[in-house]
Amino acid sequence: MINYKESEDIMKPKYKVIRWQTDGTEEIWDASQKPTFPEMYKLINCTTIERQRGYDKDISNRTFDMWMDEEGGSMIKGIYHKEDNPKGAIRNERATNAWITWMARTGHKCMHDDFIAGNVVIYKKI
Repeated sequence: MINYKESEDIMKPKYKVIRWQTDGTEEIWDASQKPTFPEMYKLINCTTIERQRGYDKDISNRTFDMWMDEEGGSMIKGIYHKEDNPKGAIRNERATNAWITWMARTGHKCMHDDFIAGNVVIYKKI
């Protein structure tokens, strides 16, 4: 038999799910478990995802994972699939800044004009 305190703990959110959109908006949801890939596909509006690292003090005092459209993140959709995305790859400023900050902190490098495109999902345990 589950006592009241245990059932309360089961119902408490254990994760924050955050979506940074290309228009600069941020959406936050509480979740009882970390999102699955199919759930993230829906949030990002894609069929394949890729992980990059980021650092943003407003999210965490440590490095975190950012999940994005594998094709949008590598700008393939914007460059090679103009019929799917006539505007080209849409830069996600907040995700790009978090990625560049992470690279500066860890000694990683990218091409001078690289950026993260499309919506990004971050989840963290709370």
